[in-house]
Amino acid sequence: STQSTGGTMVKSITVNDKNVDYAVAGEQCIVVLGGIDQTKLYTGNVLCEPQSRIRSTCKFKARMLVFNIELPITKGFPVDLHYQTVNEPAVISRLISTHNKSTGEVLKSKPRCLTKNQVALVEIKCERPICLELSKDNKSLGRITCRYGGNTIAAGMV
Repeated sequence: STQSTGGTMVKSITVNDKNVDYAVAGEQCIVVLGGIDQTKLYTGNVLCEPQSRIRSTCKFKARMLVFNIELPITKGFPVDLHYQTVNEPAVISRLISTHNKSTGEVLKSKPRCLTKNQVALVEIKCERPICLELSKDNKSLGRITCRYGGNTIAAGMV
């Protein structure tokens, strides 16, 4: 069935190789759209109704566990941010604090760098806005990973 939202039309929806009338939140599906500039669509885009838009941002805070890395992470460190199907260039724009792994207690505010096995609260800036869910709202959708030079260097929660 064809559904219209403003100038954009949903021409078809496919879930598990079957054409369906609808898909529910969280399902992986193929959506064929009409009335939209295809060059404006990217992997990781979120489809929603105009009256209940999903929040998007270029800057957010995340609590991260730094893995076994060779280079320390400093302010301005470039990363490839992975969130669900999104792979976006980003920068660690601010090191806010380091925390105890077990208790979450703040160990140091405004650290100069992050090294292996540290837990830290950081601010991340992306080049383009991305849609994010907070881990307090949806634990599985609030997870991110950061990669550098083809290696995963940190993972955490928004």
